Amino acid sequence: MIVLEIAKNSIIARKWRINDIEEAVYTLVQLIPIGCTTTYKDVAEVLNISPRLVAKLLSRNRNPIIIPCHRVIRSDGSLGGYTINGVKAPEIKRRLLEIESNGRPCRFRLSEYLGLYH
Repeated sequence: MIVLEIAKNSIIARKWRINDIEEAVYTLVQLIPIGCTTTYKDVAEVLNISPRLVAKLLSRNRNPIIIPCHRVIRSDGSLGGYTINGVKAPEIKRRLLEIESNGRPCRFRLSEYLGLYH
C-alpha cells in the first residue's frame, strides 16, 4: 500500500507503516453509528488487510470513548475481545453494545457505506 503525504509544497509517496494502517482502522471504526456493529472482517476488507490485524490494532486503542472499538465484532456474531488499558473486559463490551442499541442492535456494513462492493 502506498501512502501519499502532503507537505508544504509537495506530495510525497511512501510505503505504508503500521501506524498508517492503525489510523485508517480507527477512522473507519468512528464511522460506525451508535447502536450498530460491524465485523473485523468488514473493516479488513475495506483496507485489504487481515481481520486479525484489525483486532490486534483495536486491542491497542487508548481512546475507547473516541474510537468505539466495542462496535466491532466477529463475523459469527460473537463479541470477540475487548481490552481497556491492557485489561480484558468482554463484559464491558457486551454492556456498552446493549446500552447503545437499546436491545435492538443494527448491522452496519462499512463497505456498502463507502460504496465498495465485493
